[in-house]
Amino acid sequence: MASRKRSASQTASVARCSLTVFDMVLVETERLFIRDWVSDDWKRYKPLATDPRVLKYICVEPSPDERIKAFVNGGIRTAKTRGWILWPVIHRDDAELIGFCGFNDGFPPDVELAWRLRPDYWGRGLATEIAQAVMEYGWNEFGFDRLVSVIHPENRASVRVAEKLGMTLDGTLSYHGSEVLRYAKNHPRLERSDTATAGR
Repeated sequence: MASRKRSASQTASVARCSLTVFDMVLVETERLFIRDWVSDDWKRYKPLATDPRVLKYICVEPSPDERIKAFVNGGIRTAKTRGWILWPVIHRDDAELIGFCGFNDGFPPDVELAWRLRPDYWGRGLATEIAQAVMEYGWNEFGFDRLVSVIHPENRASVRVAEKLGMTLDGTLSYHGSEVLRYAKNHPRLERSDTATAGR
């Protein structure tokens, strides 16, 4: 995961993606990066917020334009106050906004690590790639002790992502009238502490 200080090659790579505000880039991987939202992003995010192939696993209806705008503008505001949000995911090669990945406060007291990508980018390992980097960002930047991911049981692709991240099944809960799975992972320092205690 790259820091905000960028080498010449990294800057050139971001420039090819048509970004003009380099400091907006928060986390980078080989193929993707996340950055802060800008107001016009709602148009680029709309295909994801209205695609039935995506919405079938989160039990909600397609979002109207005003709700999409509110989501993006809310992310802009919250990033300035709390810091962590669901950030837009940008593909390096084509500069497309292909989804989001980040942290959600919808399941207190837990913080959720969530990801969502456009279907035309499924099956390439991109969700695992960006979620792993964002998870590490959460540990290091925000000091989370534990992260959960809430997943519809029929969404086998996201279950596999959670498992690749080292998350384990931690129960079920009700979400929009459906029973969903809760996967969880503790901060590595807590896992090391538990292992050391068990070995005494």
